[in-house]
Amino acid sequence: MRLGTDNRGPEPRHDGGTLEPPWMTLADLGVIVAGVALVMTIPARAMGWPFYLPPPSLLYLLVTGGLRLTVGCGMVLTLVVLSRRARYGGPVRNAEWLALVFGSLCLLEVVPNLDEVVNAHYAAVGSNSLNFGAARWLFCMPAAAGVALVGAGLVLLRRRARDGSRVASALTVVGLVGGFSLWFWGPCEVARLELPWLLVPGPRGGPLSWGWRAPVVFALRDVVANAPTAFTWGLPAAVTLRTWCADRHRVPERARVWTELAAFAVALVAALLLTVVGPQAAFDILRRLSFVAFVGLVSWWIAGRLGIGRSPTPDILNFPANRTRP
Repeated sequence: MRLGTDNRGPEPRHDGGTLEPPWMTLADLGVIVAGVALVMTIPARAMGWPFYLPPPSLLYLLVTGGLRLTVGCGMVLTLVVLSRRARYGGPVRNAEWLALVFGSLCLLEVVPNLDEVVNAHYAAVGSNSLNFGAARWLFCMPAAAGVALVGAGLVLLRRRARDGSRVASALTVVGLVGGFSLWFWGPCEVARLELPWLLVPGPRGGPLSWGWRAPVVFALRDVVANAPTAFTWGLPAAVTLRTWCADRHRVPERARVWTELAAFAVALVAALLLTVVGPQAAFDILRRLSFVAFVGLVSWWIAGRLGIGRSPTPDILNFPANRTRP
């Protein structure tokens, strides 16, 4: 809720609607309560720890519990963003994309993953003559095609969302969550499981005989496996930071919508858990920090090449349907 003595409501819009308030409203609070109830009903993939393994460490429980909490918070924020776009219209803000990514990860908890689909195919046909790796690529193709179709649909909805269409804005949120879900389920997963061994072949012999080349090969494979997922996070974060830095000079009096700040804070907590808290050795921390720095710098450069931060951002400055009163 917004605190203070200013009890004025949102200002009227020229089209008869109302501007989107930057503070939390009662409707947002109701969506949050419903979102928390929904997240609590979504089962985790690992509901218990195998009895034949020693109990996990406290650090492991902290990291996994924290990550599950951040994903749940992202799902709740996704529902709030969907509700706001349905009420006020306008395009999705840059920082809110991070919440939609979390929402897509939460949805993946309730669907079979890529390997489970391949195993179900083997059970259905009664044969495993098809190579497992080839089957992964085969079942990844429909997901990749779905990502392309969703992208084409979002391009068609873009103009109507800019003009303030509430239906187009809500469909944009649904399309982004669905596109991210397909992206993580198919292309990102097959890249993690198959691409490292295709693009970074190891020397002959076993890994114990590789000598100094072993850590280099493993590091390169780790980069190839995690690059698609990392840049999926890095690009929205870089665009958000570039936009905010530019807005400090152009519209310093503009108030941030609370969903923007909450989505960025949740993403920051998840990054700290994965980068700093997760690793137990100093070398692991250094390796992950280097990878995060690399992804951040490249994402910052790509955002700059796209013109982010050098020209007014249309989703914030030019569309009355998505403006907020300071």
